[in-house]
Amino acid sequence: MDRALIATRVVAHFAETRRDLPWRATRDPYAIWVSEIMLQQTRVATVIPYWQRWMAKFPTVRALADAPLDDVLAAWAGLGYYSRARNLWSGARAVADRGLPTRASELRGVPGIGPYTAGAIASIAFGERAPLVDGNVARVLARVFAVTDDIKSTAGQRALWAHAGEVMAALPAAAAPGDLNQGLMELGATVCSPSAPRCLLCPLTTLCKTRGDELPIVAPRKRAHELPLLAREALWIERGGEVVLARREPQGLFGGLWELPQGDGAARALGVTVEREPVAIHEQTLAHRRLRIAVFRAGWPRALDASRLPGYDAITPVPIARARELGVAAATTAILTKYEDIPWSSIPRRSNSSPRATPRSSKASRSSASTPRTPTSPKPRRAPRKASTSSSTTRRR
Repeated sequence: MDRALIATRVVAHFAETRRDLPWRATRDPYAIWVSEIMLQQTRVATVIPYWQRWMAKFPTVRALADAPLDDVLAAWAGLGYYSRARNLWSGARAVADRGLPTRASELRGVPGIGPYTAGAIASIAFGERAPLVDGNVARVLARVFAVTDDIKSTAGQRALWAHAGEVMAALPAAAAPGDLNQGLMELGATVCSPSAPRCLLCPLTTLCKTRGDELPIVAPRKRAHELPLLAREALWIERGGEVVLARREPQGLFGGLWELPQGDGAARALGVTVEREPVAIHEQTLAHRRLRIAVFRAGWPRALDASRLPGYDAITPVPIARARELGVAAATTAILTKYEDIPWSSIPRRSNSSPRATPRSSKASRSSASTPRTPTSPKPRRAPRKASTSSSTTRRR
């Protein structure tokens, strides 16, 4: 197959049909880096306002490196996959004094920059002939070259990166490597879609070995009900319009984010009284598991000491109206929204458990996972479900 013809047609198609996206108006490697990290598993329409606010708040690598992680996570709130924000911040701190490297091989040494992001920055910002493969590019190349291996398997990835490298190597000298990579991504996002691809509009239609959506091969994802359940219990500790939030340690799920204190030992560690029945239940589907949080009202603690709270490094009361200004986990945001809908602080308290009691055990929570997906409250009012679902790793820009 004529790789040079493929490259030429993709670049020409991109020149004619490219979308006017804000990060395409710059060659600043930092701005491109931010856009590529945000675009991972997130749609363009969602990313645009986030990217614009981010660049206004953290206009340079140095500005990001000097910012507190809390501010960074707050600016990211709503995009999900918060490890991307933490890695972006860590990467900025690693290169703030010397700037981003210009070669893909060196960019891969920056925390949070993998092969795809390195290829994007190197080709778009610095003009290096560096290939890349993301979900959109994988779909295009799998169809054009009839790759019959699972595109997420080792064999499939090896074949896709080899094809991407061959097409890049065949790019005419006068063409920009960044235009080829962006053109492949654009083609996958706008024409070569996962289902019902618009083959008649594709510049590669006469070269493609596949018609329709038979390819690529992707292992079927588990359905939501097949995912393992992560059952948690959270404490709603409120007084004078403030609610107590705790910040997760940087590692692991929801690392660095603020949330309602959770865990079997949270009530005991804080020495608070907890009600017997939850006032709200939040359910959410994550990438590889289901999350179910039962919210229990609790009394105000004598002292707020994060060192006694396993898994957290800070704890503080926050005005409820300003809680979202922190880097708040999406589940906590949804719980705050439920509270605004039906403020359970105005509901008479039920009888409390003993002063050193804890919420129901995790085992009990897991056994109640089949409860209808509505918030539990004394009023028989149904609130809309606020759960979010994660997108496929094959992103559609």
